[in-house]
Amino acid sequence: MKHERKYRSTGGKGRFSRFRFAPLLQILFAVLLIGGVVLLFWKWILPLWSDLSHGEVSFSDPTPDGSTPSPSPTIAPTQDPATAHDLYYTDLETAQQEIVLPEYQYATDVSVDGDTLVFAVGDYTPDGTAAFVRLCEYDTTKDTYSYLALPIENKSIRFPMRNDRWIVYFDSLPTGGGRLVAYNRITKEATGFKTVHVGLPMPLLDGDTVVWMERTGQTRDKLFACDLLTMETVTLDWLDNSDYGLSTPAFRDGTLFYADESGSLVRWVLATNEKTVLPVSTYVHDPKFNGTMLAYLSGNHGEDSDLYLYEESGPVCIAKGVVDFALGDTFVAYSRFDRTYVYFPDTDTTFCTTRQEEQSLLLAAGGKYLVWMDVTWRDKDIMEYMEITA
Repeated sequence: MKHERKYRSTGGKGRFSRFRFAPLLQILFAVLLIGGVVLLFWKWILPLWSDLSHGEVSFSDPTPDGSTPSPSPTIAPTQDPATAHDLYYTDLETAQQEIVLPEYQYATDVSVDGDTLVFAVGDYTPDGTAAFVRLCEYDTTKDTYSYLALPIENKSIRFPMRNDRWIVYFDSLPTGGGRLVAYNRITKEATGFKTVHVGLPMPLLDGDTVVWMERTGQTRDKLFACDLLTMETVTLDWLDNSDYGLSTPAFRDGTLFYADESGSLVRWVLATNEKTVLPVSTYVHDPKFNGTMLAYLSGNHGEDSDLYLYEESGPVCIAKGVVDFALGDTFVAYSRFDRTYVYFPDTDTTFCTTRQEEQSLLLAAGGKYLVWMDVTWRDKDIMEYMEITA
Protein backbone atom coordinates (compact mmCIF):
# COMPACT_ATOMS: atom_id res chain seq x y z
CA MET A 1 0.00 0.00 0.00
CA LYS A 2 1.35 3.24 -1.06
CA HIS A 3 1.80 5.92 1.54
CA GLU A 4 1.39 9.46 0.39
CA ARG A 5 4.38 11.56 1.33
CA LYS A 6 3.82 15.06 2.56
CA TYR A 7 6.47 17.64 2.20
CA ARG A 8 6.71 20.71 4.34
CA SER A 9 8.35 23.81 3.04
CA THR A 10 11.20 24.83 5.34
CA GLY A 11 12.93 27.21 2.96
CA GLY A 12 11.74 30.39 4.65
CA LYS A 13 12.82 29.24 8.05
CA GLY A 14 16.29 28.24 6.73
CA ARG A 15 16.97 31.59 5.10
CA PHE A 16 16.02 33.43 8.22
CA SER A 17 18.29 31.25 10.33
CA ARG A 18 21.31 32.12 8.19
CA PHE A 19 20.85 35.86 8.92
CA ARG A 20 19.68 35.77 12.49
CA PHE A 21 22.94 37.52 13.58
CA ALA A 22 22.61 40.31 11.00
CA PRO A 23 21.48 42.99 13.47
CA LEU A 24 24.42 42.18 15.75
CA LEU A 25 26.89 42.36 12.82
CA GLN A 26 25.48 45.70 11.76
CA ILE A 27 25.96 47.09 15.26
CA LEU A 28 29.52 45.73 15.40
CA PHE A 29 30.37 47.26 11.99
CA ALA A 30 29.01 50.65 13.10
CA VAL A 31 31.10 50.52 16.28
CA LEU A 32 34.28 49.68 14.30
CA LEU A 33 33.60 52.49 11.81
CA ILE A 34 33.10 55.07 14.54
CA GLY A 35 36.24 53.83 16.30
CA GLY A 36 38.27 54.16 13.08
CA VAL A 37 37.12 57.74 12.59
CA VAL A 38 38.02 58.63 16.17
CA LEU A 39 41.47 57.02 15.78
CA LEU A 40 42.09 58.89 12.51
CA PHE A 41 41.15 62.19 14.14
CA TRP A 42 43.29 61.52 17.22
CA LYS A 43 46.39 60.23 15.40
CA TRP A 44 46.58 62.45 12.29
CA ILE A 45 44.10 65.32 12.11
CA LEU A 46 44.62 66.62 15.65
CA PRO A 47 48.47 66.80 15.36
CA LEU A 48 48.19 68.45 11.91
CA TRP A 49 45.80 71.06 13.34
CA SER A 50 48.22 71.71 16.19
CA ASP A 51 51.15 72.15 13.76
CA LEU A 52 49.16 74.53 11.60
CA SER A 53 48.17 76.63 14.58
CA HIS A 54 51.86 76.97 15.52
CA GLY A 55 53.11 77.50 11.96
CA GLU A 56 55.42 74.45 12.02
CA VAL A 57 54.04 72.30 9.24
CA SER A 58 56.39 71.89 6.23
CA PHE A 59 55.12 71.92 2.69
CA SER A 60 58.43 70.77 1.21
CA ASP A 61 58.17 68.92 -2.09
CA PRO A 62 58.69 65.15 -1.70
CA THR A 63 61.38 63.37 -3.61
CA PRO A 64 60.42 60.35 -5.78
CA ASP A 65 61.20 57.96 -2.92
CA GLY A 66 58.90 59.90 -0.58
CA SER A 67 61.63 61.48 1.54
CA THR A 68 62.00 65.19 2.22
CA PRO A 69 64.58 66.92 -0.01
CA SER A 70 67.73 68.33 1.49
CA PRO A 71 68.37 71.14 2.07
CA SER A 72 64.81 71.92 3.17
CA PRO A 73 63.13 74.77 1.31
CA THR A 74 61.30 75.87 4.45
CA ILE A 75 62.63 77.34 7.64
CA ALA A 76 63.35 74.73 10.31
CA PRO A 77 61.44 75.10 13.60
CA THR A 78 64.74 75.21 15.49
CA GLN A 79 66.21 78.05 13.40
CA ASP A 80 66.78 81.29 15.26
CA PRO A 81 64.40 83.88 13.76
CA ALA A 82 67.06 86.53 14.28
CA THR A 83 69.34 84.80 11.76
CA ALA A 84 66.66 83.76 9.23
CA HIS A 85 66.91 85.21 5.75
CA ASP A 86 64.68 88.15 4.87
CA LEU A 87 62.93 86.05 2.23
CA TYR A 88 61.22 84.04 4.97
CA TYR A 89 59.31 87.17 5.93
CA THR A 90 58.65 88.44 2.41
CA ASP A 91 55.20 88.61 0.86
CA LEU A 92 55.91 86.80 -2.41
CA GLU A 93 52.71 88.05 -4.01
CA THR A 94 53.90 91.65 -3.86
CA ALA A 95 57.64 90.97 -4.28
CA GLN A 96 57.24 89.03 -7.53
CA GLN A 97 56.62 90.96 -10.74
CA GLU A 98 54.90 89.57 -13.83
CA ILE A 99 55.89 90.16 -17.46
CA VAL A 100 53.25 89.56 -20.13
CA LEU A 101 53.97 91.01 -23.57
CA PRO A 102 50.81 91.76 -25.58
CA GLU A 103 52.65 91.88 -28.90
CA TYR A 104 54.20 88.40 -28.75
CA GLN A 105 53.14 85.01 -27.45
CA TYR A 106 56.49 83.41 -26.63
CA ALA A 107 59.75 84.39 -24.94
CA THR A 108 63.02 82.49 -24.54
CA ASP A 109 66.70 82.61 -23.55
CA VAL A 110 66.74 85.22 -20.78
CA SER A 111 69.96 86.85 -19.61
CA VAL A 112 70.54 89.65 -17.08
CA ASP A 113 72.55 92.82 -17.71
CA GLY A 114 72.46 95.02 -14.62
CA ASP A 115 68.82 96.04 -14.13
CA THR A 116 67.81 94.93 -17.63
CA LEU A 117 66.40 91.56 -18.62
CA VAL A 118 67.34 90.59 -22.18
CA PHE A 119 65.46 87.89 -24.10
CA ALA A 120 64.10 86.91 -27.51
CA VAL A 121 60.37 87.04 -28.34
CA GLY A 122 58.24 85.69 -31.17
CA ASP A 123 55.18 83.78 -32.36
CA TYR A 124 54.23 80.66 -34.26
CA THR A 125 54.79 80.70 -38.01
CA PRO A 126 52.71 79.01 -40.76
CA ASP A 127 55.01 75.97 -40.76
CA GLY A 128 54.04 75.26 -37.14
CA THR A 129 57.32 76.28 -35.52
CA ALA A 130 58.05 79.32 -33.38
CA ALA A 131 60.24 82.13 -34.68
CA PHE A 132 61.89 84.53 -32.23
CA VAL A 133 62.31 87.66 -34.30
CA ARG A 134 62.86 90.51 -31.82
CA LEU A 135 65.10 91.25 -28.89
CA CYS A 136 63.24 92.52 -25.84
CA GLU A 137 65.03 94.71 -23.30
CA TYR A 138 63.02 94.94 -20.09
CA ASP A 139 63.97 97.69 -17.59
CA THR A 140 63.11 96.38 -14.11
CA THR A 141 63.59 99.80 -12.46
CA LYS A 142 60.91 101.44 -14.63
CA ASP A 143 58.80 98.39 -15.48
CA THR A 144 59.08 99.27 -19.17
CA TYR A 145 60.35 97.42 -22.22
CA SER A 146 61.44 98.02 -25.79
CA TYR A 147 62.07 95.88 -28.85
CA LEU A 148 65.19 95.81 -30.99
CA ALA A 149 65.06 94.37 -34.52
CA LEU A 150 68.42 92.63 -34.71
CA PRO A 151 69.50 91.52 -38.20
CA ILE A 152 68.66 87.87 -38.89
CA GLU A 153 69.29 85.91 -42.09
CA ASN A 154 67.76 82.67 -40.87
CA LYS A 155 64.73 82.35 -38.58
CA SER A 156 65.28 82.99 -34.88
CA ILE A 157 67.31 85.00 -32.42
CA ARG A 158 68.65 82.63 -29.77
CA PHE A 159 70.77 83.09 -26.63
CA PRO A 160 71.15 86.89 -26.68
CA MET A 161 73.65 88.38 -24.21
CA ARG A 162 74.39 92.07 -23.71
CA ASN A 163 77.00 94.34 -22.17
CA ASP A 164 77.85 98.04 -22.57
CA ARG A 165 79.29 97.62 -26.07
CA TRP A 166 77.94 94.41 -27.59
CA ILE A 167 74.94 92.18 -28.09
CA VAL A 168 75.84 88.67 -29.22
CA TYR A 169 73.32 86.07 -30.37
CA PHE A 170 72.85 83.00 -32.51
CA ASP A 171 70.93 83.53 -35.76
CA SER A 172 69.36 80.08 -35.97
CA LEU A 173 67.82 77.88 -38.62
CA PRO A 174 64.72 75.89 -37.53
CA THR A 175 66.62 72.58 -37.52
CA GLY A 176 69.87 73.90 -36.06
CA GLY A 177 72.86 75.55 -37.57
CA GLY A 178 73.12 79.20 -38.53
CA ARG A 179 75.57 81.92 -37.63
CA LEU A 180 76.93 83.68 -34.56
CA VAL A 181 76.44 87.45 -34.72
CA ALA A 182 77.84 90.42 -32.81
CA TYR A 183 75.84 93.66 -32.79
CA ASN A 184 77.79 96.80 -31.88
CA ARG A 185 75.51 98.94 -29.71
CA ILE A 186 77.57 102.04 -30.44
CA THR A 187 77.88 101.83 -34.24
CA LYS A 188 74.59 99.89 -34.72
CA GLU A 189 76.40 97.45 -37.01
CA ALA A 190 75.99 93.67 -36.94
CA THR A 191 78.72 91.24 -37.97
CA GLY A 192 78.38 87.50 -38.45
CA PHE A 193 81.65 86.14 -37.09
CA LYS A 194 81.12 82.36 -37.31
CA THR A 195 79.08 80.03 -39.51
CA VAL A 196 77.66 77.03 -37.65
CA HIS A 197 76.55 73.88 -39.48
CA VAL A 198 75.15 71.77 -36.64
CA GLY A 199 73.37 72.48 -33.39
CA LEU A 200 72.61 75.59 -31.34
CA PRO A 201 75.78 76.85 -29.64
CA MET A 202 75.34 79.35 -26.82
CA PRO A 203 77.69 82.35 -27.05
CA LEU A 204 79.10 83.61 -23.73
CA LEU A 205 80.05 87.28 -23.71
CA ASP A 206 82.69 88.79 -21.44
CA GLY A 207 84.05 92.23 -22.35
CA ASP A 208 85.11 92.07 -26.00
CA THR A 209 85.47 88.29 -26.07
CA VAL A 210 82.97 85.55 -26.91
CA VAL A 211 83.42 81.87 -26.04
CA TRP A 212 81.28 78.91 -27.17
CA MET A 213 81.29 75.12 -27.62
CA GLU A 214 80.39 73.91 -31.13
CA ARG A 215 79.91 70.55 -32.84
CA THR A 216 82.21 70.68 -35.90
CA GLY A 217 82.12 67.08 -37.08
CA GLN A 218 80.33 63.82 -36.58
CA THR A 219 82.08 63.18 -33.25
CA ARG A 220 84.18 66.29 -32.60
CA ASP A 221 83.29 69.35 -30.54
CA LYS A 222 85.48 72.44 -30.42
CA LEU A 223 85.80 75.17 -27.82
CA PHE A 224 86.16 78.52 -29.63
CA ALA A 225 86.91 82.10 -28.65
CA CYS A 226 86.48 85.25 -30.74
CA ASP A 227 87.94 88.72 -30.20
CA LEU A 228 85.09 91.02 -31.27
CA LEU A 229 87.44 93.97 -31.83
CA THR A 230 89.31 92.09 -34.56
CA MET A 231 86.72 89.35 -35.30
CA GLU A 232 89.56 86.82 -35.05
CA THR A 233 88.45 83.33 -33.99
CA VAL A 234 90.73 80.74 -32.37
CA THR A 235 90.27 77.14 -31.25
CA LEU A 236 91.00 76.73 -27.54
CA ASP A 237 90.39 72.99 -27.20
CA TRP A 238 88.60 70.10 -28.87
CA LEU A 239 86.83 66.98 -27.64
CA ASP A 240 86.64 63.79 -29.70
CA ASN A 241 83.71 61.44 -29.24
CA SER A 242 83.04 62.77 -25.75
CA ASP A 243 79.76 63.40 -23.92
CA TYR A 244 81.42 66.46 -22.39
CA GLY A 245 81.04 68.22 -25.73
CA LEU A 246 77.37 68.68 -24.78
CA SER A 247 78.37 70.78 -21.80
CA THR A 248 78.23 74.58 -22.10
CA PRO A 249 81.33 76.33 -20.67
CA ALA A 250 81.32 79.20 -18.16
CA PHE A 251 83.07 82.50 -18.90
CA ARG A 252 83.37 85.50 -16.60
CA ASP A 253 86.07 88.09 -15.79
CA GLY A 254 88.45 86.55 -18.32
CA THR A 255 88.26 83.13 -16.65
CA LEU A 256 86.96 80.09 -18.49
CA PHE A 257 85.61 76.90 -16.91
CA TYR A 258 84.74 73.77 -18.91
CA ALA A 259 84.80 69.98 -18.85
CA ASP A 260 87.58 68.70 -21.08
CA GLU A 261 87.67 65.48 -23.12
CA SER A 262 88.54 63.37 -20.06
CA GLY A 263 85.81 64.92 -17.92
CA SER A 264 88.14 67.04 -15.82
CA LEU A 265 86.92 70.46 -14.67
CA VAL A 266 89.36 72.98 -16.15
CA ARG A 267 89.91 76.59 -15.04
CA TRP A 268 91.68 78.72 -17.65
CA VAL A 269 92.64 82.36 -17.15
CA LEU A 270 92.93 83.48 -20.77
CA ALA A 271 94.94 86.67 -20.17
CA THR A 272 97.80 84.81 -18.42
CA ASN A 273 97.22 81.41 -20.06
CA GLU A 274 97.14 79.87 -16.58
CA LYS A 275 95.40 76.51 -16.79
CA THR A 276 94.40 74.46 -13.74
CA VAL A 277 92.55 71.16 -13.38
CA LEU A 278 90.18 71.26 -10.41
CA PRO A 279 89.69 67.96 -8.54
CA VAL A 280 86.17 66.56 -8.86
CA SER A 281 84.84 63.05 -8.38
CA THR A 282 81.60 63.32 -10.39
CA TYR A 283 80.44 63.91 -13.92
CA VAL A 284 80.62 67.64 -14.78
CA HIS A 285 77.94 69.33 -16.85
CA ASP A 286 77.20 73.00 -17.64
CA PRO A 287 79.46 74.75 -15.11
CA LYS A 288 78.54 78.35 -14.25
CA PHE A 289 80.67 81.09 -12.70
CA ASN A 290 79.62 84.51 -11.36
CA GLY A 291 83.07 85.83 -10.51
CA THR A 292 83.16 84.30 -7.02
CA MET A 293 80.98 81.16 -7.05
CA LEU A 294 81.45 78.12 -9.31
CA ALA A 295 78.72 75.47 -9.61
CA TYR A 296 77.89 72.57 -11.92
CA LEU A 297 75.54 69.61 -12.40
CA SER A 298 76.52 65.96 -12.06
CA GLY A 299 74.09 64.89 -14.80
CA ASN A 300 72.27 66.12 -17.89
CA HIS A 301 69.40 68.04 -16.27
CA GLY A 302 67.06 65.56 -14.60
CA GLU A 303 66.24 63.46 -11.57
CA ASP A 304 69.75 61.96 -11.63
CA SER A 305 71.43 65.41 -11.64
CA ASP A 306 72.84 66.77 -8.40
CA LEU A 307 73.91 70.39 -8.03
CA TYR A 308 77.43 70.99 -6.71
CA LEU A 309 78.99 74.18 -5.44
CA TYR A 310 82.77 74.19 -5.76
CA GLU A 311 84.40 75.48 -2.57
CA GLU A 312 88.03 75.69 -1.47
CA SER A 313 87.69 72.41 0.38
CA GLY A 314 86.15 70.75 -2.70
CA PRO A 315 82.73 70.25 -4.29
CA VAL A 316 79.68 70.31 -2.00
CA CYS A 317 76.31 68.90 -3.07
CA ILE A 318 73.61 71.48 -2.31
CA ALA A 319 70.58 69.91 -4.07
CA LYS A 320 69.48 66.69 -5.78
CA GLY A 321 67.29 66.03 -8.81
CA VAL A 322 67.99 69.44 -10.32
CA VAL A 323 66.61 70.30 -13.77
CA ASP A 324 68.56 73.54 -14.23
CA PHE A 325 70.36 76.21 -12.23
CA ALA A 326 71.77 79.73 -12.47
CA LEU A 327 73.88 82.08 -10.34
CA GLY A 328 73.11 85.49 -8.92
CA ASP A 329 75.61 87.62 -7.05
CA THR A 330 74.84 86.10 -3.65
CA PHE A 331 72.70 83.04 -4.38
CA VAL A 332 72.39 79.86 -6.40
CA ALA A 333 68.99 79.38 -8.07
CA TYR A 334 67.76 75.98 -9.18
CA SER A 335 64.57 74.22 -10.26
CA ARG A 336 63.21 70.79 -9.41
CA PHE A 337 59.72 69.26 -9.54
CA ASP A 338 58.20 72.42 -11.13
CA ARG A 339 59.43 74.64 -8.31
CA THR A 340 62.25 77.16 -8.08
CA TYR A 341 64.59 77.55 -5.11
CA VAL A 342 67.36 79.92 -4.06
CA TYR A 343 70.28 78.76 -1.94
CA PHE A 344 72.48 81.15 0.06
CA PRO A 345 75.97 79.71 0.63
CA ASP A 346 76.87 82.27 3.31
CA THR A 347 74.13 81.01 5.63
CA ASP A 348 73.56 77.53 4.16
CA THR A 349 69.84 78.24 3.81
CA THR A 350 67.37 77.44 1.02
CA PHE A 351 64.10 79.13 0.15
CA CYS A 352 61.35 78.11 -2.27
CA THR A 353 60.26 81.12 -4.34
CA THR A 354 57.36 79.33 -6.05
CA ARG A 355 54.00 80.08 -4.50
CA GLN A 356 51.97 77.11 -3.32
CA GLU A 357 49.37 77.23 -6.11
CA GLU A 358 51.85 77.73 -8.98
CA GLN A 359 54.36 75.78 -11.05
CA SER A 360 57.54 77.39 -12.30
CA LEU A 361 60.51 76.83 -14.59
CA LEU A 362 63.79 78.63 -13.93
CA LEU A 363 64.88 80.87 -16.81
CA ALA A 364 67.83 82.90 -15.54
CA ALA A 365 69.57 84.58 -12.63
CA GLY A 366 72.10 87.37 -12.58
CA GLY A 367 73.14 90.15 -10.23
CA LYS A 368 70.27 90.53 -7.77
CA TYR A 369 67.55 89.14 -10.04
CA LEU A 370 65.84 85.79 -10.39
CA VAL A 371 63.70 85.09 -13.48
CA TRP A 372 61.34 82.17 -14.12
CA MET A 373 58.39 81.10 -16.26
CA ASP A 374 54.99 80.53 -14.71
CA VAL A 375 54.02 77.18 -16.28
CA THR A 376 50.80 76.67 -14.33
CA TRP A 377 49.05 77.23 -17.67
CA ARG A 378 50.68 77.56 -21.07
CA ASP A 379 48.31 79.46 -23.37
CA LYS A 380 50.83 82.31 -23.33
CA ASP A 381 54.31 82.69 -21.90
CA ILE A 382 54.16 84.45 -18.53
CA MET A 383 57.52 85.43 -17.07
CA GLU A 384 58.06 86.55 -13.51
CA TYR A 385 61.04 88.00 -11.70
CA MET A 386 61.99 89.20 -8.25
CA GLU A 387 64.86 90.93 -6.58
CA ILE A 388 66.85 88.69 -4.24
CA THR A 389 68.43 90.66 -1.42
CA ALA A 390 71.72 89.58 0.08
